[in-house]
Amino acid sequence: VLYRSKYLSENTVEQYGITYKMWWGYCQTKNISQIFNCKISHIILFFQNILDPTKNIFGSFNSHRAALSLIMSESLGDNPHIKRFIKGVFRLRPPKPRYDFTWDPQLVLSLLQSSTDFNLKFISCKLVTLLVLATGQRLQTISLIKYPNIKFSDNAVTILIPGLIKTSRSNVCQPILTLPYFTRNQNLCVASCLRKYVNITKDLRQPGCDFLFITYNKPHGVASKQTISRWVKSTLMEAGVDTSIFKAHSTRHASTSLAWRNGVSLDIIRKSAGWGKESEVFATFYICRHNIEFEFVKFF
Repeated sequence: VLYRSKYLSENTVEQYGITYKMWWGYCQTKNISQIFNCKISHIILFFQNILDPTKNIFGSFNSHRAALSLIMSESLGDNPHIKRFIKGVFRLRPPKPRYDFTWDPQLVLSLLQSSTDFNLKFISCKLVTLLVLATGQRLQTISLIKYPNIKFSDNAVTILIPGLIKTSRSNVCQPILTLPYFTRNQNLCVASCLRKYVNITKDLRQPGCDFLFITYNKPHGVASKQTISRWVKSTLMEAGVDTSIFKAHSTRHASTSLAWRNGVSLDIIRKSAGWGKESEVFATFYICRHNIEFEFVKFF
């Protein structure tokens, strides 16, 4: 696994590591010595051992299967018995949307529009939150923005994302974020906020630091995805969003669902948020109900 991990992302290695710890413990308990070349029946019983006491759904077992396939002598994805078991899990515990409803983005927009606090902490939280709401992108993508890849013009700001993201694969273009100046409301203009942030942080950056977001506390190092996630979550909490239910990633649900309810085409939503033309993720998991009608500030 360590040898092959260089071909996997850090998140995948971390996710698979959970499976390997569980598998190793199971093999020790059941006295299974051939952990890399065991009987298929042992693997099915391992899955059953996870299924019975937990509420894990289909996606978890799919992940376990992929992790074990990486270290086994044969591909578990092609084994008819494993396929039948996983299909049974799908019927018993199909994948479900994380949220059955979503929050009102106007709560956050009202907070960001009315605040007169312009310190580095506030401008950092404001910019990150506006970016994820305006683009529908994942926090991972936003965290990879680098200053040299930001192009300012008179009408808009264009951001190139050349780094590897969750959806990066062969023959697929990397995301390009285009943020026109929102002249109707300067306080909610992402492009203007971005320009202001760059000006504030230009003298605070450590030598060689070309990532856009830096921590607002000294020594102002690169802000990790987890740090940026906390910024968004704190903004949601301050705006009155229930963060015991909705995490930072829920901005993706809220913004794209609202865009769809306000008549933005599915193709534009997919393109903006980074889903492929044939992707059914949005229709399956992201269209959320909301019983409040309000004006949507269109950043697309």
